[in-house]
Amino acid sequence: MATRDAVFLAGGKWYDVETGRRDGDVSLASNVNLPAATISVSDSIKLFASKNLTQYDMVYLLGGHTVGIARCSLFKDRIYNFNNTGGPDPTMSPWLLAELKDKCPRISLIFDNTYPLDVKTPSLVDNSYFQEIIKGNGVLQIDQQIALDELTKNIVDDIVNDPDFYTKFGEAMVKLGRVEVLIDGQGEVRKSCRVVN
Repeated sequence: MATRDAVFLAGGKWYDVETGRRDGDVSLASNVNLPAATISVSDSIKLFASKNLTQYDMVYLLGGHTVGIARCSLFKDRIYNFNNTGGPDPTMSPWLLAELKDKCPRISLIFDNTYPLDVKTPSLVDNSYFQEIIKGNGVLQIDQQIALDELTKNIVDDIVNDPDFYTKFGEAMVKLGRVEVLIDGQGEVRKSCRVVN
């Protein structure tokens, strides 16, 4: 299933995806280079800029967290030892802190639990993720910081009041699809996205 189909099925609006993109012959998780959940806003902006994406694109793309989950290990330090203070991240709402402490105990011998990144509508593509992060309910540090940092705060505020979030999210997804495109004899245009021809 294409990303746009998943977005549509999760309540988002349909957006056109450019066709003809070449895919590589190999797909390995070890080849993926995602930024850490603790990346600063300024470093995140630089990283996105290196891919020809603007800070607006970055904020809209982080809105994809509206349907994501994260393992406790990605944010446990925000609960129990933020920046080696021995305490929680002070930007987290008391409600979220209590929720995360319940779901992610300090010592867990069983497994690494998960928690939704959008605490209000975790299975819908909508702008509630942004509504929640301005209340201090950002699960990942970068999510919370885009609502507080002067470089992105106004963008987040605008998205909260934007009835056209879906269109701009789709536009950012299309731009993301143009990143590091394979050319010439590299890769292949697949007949089915799921398998190599």
